[in-house]
Amino acid sequence: MPTKTTTPSKCPACAHDLVLLEAGALSWCSACRWNLDVYDPALAPWRGTRMIGRWGFRRGLEVDRAAHEQLLADPEARPAGTSSGEVWLLAASVVLALLGLAAAGYLVWLVVASDLPPGVRLAMAIPAVLILLLVKPSFGRVPKYGVITEREAPQLHRLVREVADAAGTPVPDVICADLSLNAGVARLGWRQRSVLVIGIPLWVMLPRPARASLLAHELGHLANGDPLRVRRTLLARTFGARAVAATGGRNPWRRAIRAADSLAEQGRGTVVLLGMIVHGIVALANVAAATAQLLVDSVAMPDSRHAEYRADLVARRVAGSAPFLRSSETVLLAGRIWQDLWHLAPRIDGEQLEAMAAEARQRLAAHLPLARQLSRRTTDLWSTHPSEDQRMALIEALPGVDGAVCVDDIRWAEIDTELAPWRRTAHNALLGTRDRF
Repeated sequence: MPTKTTTPSKCPACAHDLVLLEAGALSWCSACRWNLDVYDPALAPWRGTRMIGRWGFRRGLEVDRAAHEQLLADPEARPAGTSSGEVWLLAASVVLALLGLAAAGYLVWLVVASDLPPGVRLAMAIPAVLILLLVKPSFGRVPKYGVITEREAPQLHRLVREVADAAGTPVPDVICADLSLNAGVARLGWRQRSVLVIGIPLWVMLPRPARASLLAHELGHLANGDPLRVRRTLLARTFGARAVAATGGRNPWRRAIRAADSLAEQGRGTVVLLGMIVHGIVALANVAAATAQLLVDSVAMPDSRHAEYRADLVARRVAGSAPFLRSSETVLLAGRIWQDLWHLAPRIDGEQLEAMAAEARQRLAAHLPLARQLSRRTTDLWSTHPSEDQRMALIEALPGVDGAVCVDDIRWAEIDTELAPWRRTAHNALLGTRDRF
């Protein structure tokens, strides 16, 4: 007699109702968190195979636990010296740089000293050119669009100065705005100027004190020297990704099969065979590059996670515990809030974005506990940031503090006035995306 298996609806530990998001996903208990920290292929990022994904998920949890223990023991400690992971990445970057120099010297020899025929020299130059394209230095470019000058926004620049002073870092050389649900800092250009980028959609969603926390987190990266550490190891961090992009991106075998089918339709056996060989070699190179990038990220991401936690501690110290937690909650709801604003866009203007975002944030607050727990299921070792739940848990485990930077409502209103053109731009972007449907 056939039997039918059913998914339990009650938690075996506390008898609370279990959470089941979709068919095939693993349920968990939102009350006692039973079965939450398990690898769920339906929700976790796909990393090529389930075995790799499961290892990366578990390893990510181990790295987060170790980071919590270390930072809770001494939250005021400055970043340690060069880690073993950074040493490996530096060594790999040096090897790649030497490989690039060797390729450049080889090309010079082909052009100047070689007596080979031009056609042969050209063919022999191709591998060296490919190597140079993969290891060429990338300094980035300081954005030209979106730069917010001190003349245009003196109060915003004053706030950034205060936050930078409290964080213990020089003021960023450039402050930019863009239309992303994000914010960031980087060192760009030949002069390696520090650039702070503020995503206006995220900015208008955040409660005002949480905006100071956002700035403090990003400037905390500068205070801890994170962009410089990334710059020193950039060759190792990007080589595999560049090679994957150069060989067609993701799903190489799917492309190879499609190419073979296309060639087969032409009916020429020799062409089909050669084409399959070429596409097979490219697919193998793609897989090798993706594997190399995965290994590099396995070494790099623990340091990246520590960097995010340390920047969170700077945000706590500068802006306060509660504003940091509000910023994390807003990040968890940002996609839903933006979707609500998308629906409201034709009936409001740019000046109403902040008020409508606050209403949406309050209306969606009931989704926060589940969204916070879900962030653990959708984050693994290779995610660029720890889960919001892990980040919030670290701050909640520490004593609450008020923060060193306080901004009154009058100054916030002045900053809002300075950024009014950008709110209108964000509103126009919402209207523009509606026009596509």
